[in-house]
Amino acid sequence: MSNYLTFDCYGTLLNEATLYDKVAAIASELGVDPQAARIQFTSYQDSADNVHPYLDYTVLLRNNLIHLDYVFGQQHGFEAHFFEVLDANRQLQPFPEVIDTLKTLQQRGYQLILMSNSAWDIMPANLATLQVPVDVWTAEDVHAYKPNLNFFKTVADHYGFTAENHIHLAQGYGTDIVPVSLLPDWRAIWVNRNHETGGAARPWREVSRLDEVLRILV
Repeated sequence: MSNYLTFDCYGTLLNEATLYDKVAAIASELGVDPQAARIQFTSYQDSADNVHPYLDYTVLLRNNLIHLDYVFGQQHGFEAHFFEVLDANRQLQPFPEVIDTLKTLQQRGYQLILMSNSAWDIMPANLATLQVPVDVWTAEDVHAYKPNLNFFKTVADHYGFTAENHIHLAQGYGTDIVPVSLLPDWRAIWVNRNHETGGAARPWREVSRLDEVLRILV
């Protein structure tokens, strides 16, 4: 049995919809197309070009809002809401099946480890909603954001992961499934909540909800 389970946090365990709804609501107040703002926000947040060299997540978030101001011709309209958007990150809630699934996996003897593109001024609030004790590694800890392989290798070296004792679970295809496919001793379960097709990189297993892994991780 694999002893270690690593998890992506956002989109896998915590639902980011309320964060994106906050950005869309701000856009509506500013007279900006909310869907266009949402797309720009997520695209900027997901681009590896915007986090190399490393910068703290709060800086990334503020830069994202400044970028929205630039794209939509606003004078600090989005950036003025920085603290509200930061708080929206802290208030994210788990998907309905997550807490019970994590508890069951823990009862089955797995050590649970989060690997999150986040920071410690946000993570404590996120962890409180999960209600399950887990180890946590953030981008702040390793000074790298997924899909940077240094993040994965740092965690693997710390625990001594092998192909037999560890599985990674994640919703993010580009941030998690693709880099894991490049690591010979890693296996991934893709929590494909949005029913995406993905690309050439394929996971070891694929599910659409986290609780479906209970049939696999016995």
